[in-house]
Amino acid sequence: MENVFLSFSFRDSDRELVSEVEKLLFSHNVNVVTGRRLGGGQLTDEIRTRIDEADALIALLTRRDQLASGGWTTHDWVRDELNFARGAEKRAIALIETEVETGGAFGDHEHIPLDRDDKLNAFLALSETVKIWKAESGRLVKVKIMPKALAENPGHLTGQIQCQYRFMKTSTGRKTDWLTTTTESEGGGAVVYLQGVQDDHLIQLQIDDGQTYWISELSPQLVEIELNPMAGGAQ
Repeated sequence: MENVFLSFSFRDSDRELVSEVEKLLFSHNVNVVTGRRLGGGQLTDEIRTRIDEADALIALLTRRDQLASGGWTTHDWVRDELNFARGAEKRAIALIETEVETGGAFGDHEHIPLDRDDKLNAFLALSETVKIWKAESGRLVKVKIMPKALAENPGHLTGQIQCQYRFMKTSTGRKTDWLTTTTESEGGGAVVYLQGVQDDHLIQLQIDDGQTYWISELSPQLVEIELNPMAGGAQ
């Protein structure tokens, strides 16, 4: 997971909170995407695109206007951005400030209570959530395609050869569904980039290059290092 969309109000009273959440995300090596340049407001196509392209969304539902009941409203566009992310089945979490009334709209979803006078618990919970998201989303791994006869197929140069891949979790033996990606010509051979690889995954590839159907075994994530003998012992 590389990019998180942070949805927040642009009021001066929220500036410090936003800065602290951004620092927390940076500490997890996560890039923060915002609508800061657009200044908040209506859920525009550009904002939708930014949310779509992000890996997850964090919404800060902070106080806006006080109600006669003593509670507080929150910011409509932040709520809209959160609902859009959830409608797209994207990872999303809301930090809801004390006494903000949401009308039960988020009762069915996990959220984090936020107390401005004691933010530690909220930040610890958010940090744990981001850690879980990163573990679930896995890593991007580049795989070199072998054998040489398959790697030299000119279809890799034009993006015409599709590769399917799946993972098996060694702790459970469960296999994922087959996913599709395109091979790339690189460094005189062919490679494929796989997203979502976790530490305990075995990887399996299959390719139909138009002439031959190729399939691999479930393979561990190993780095092969060849050692050569040296005369005279260690240097």
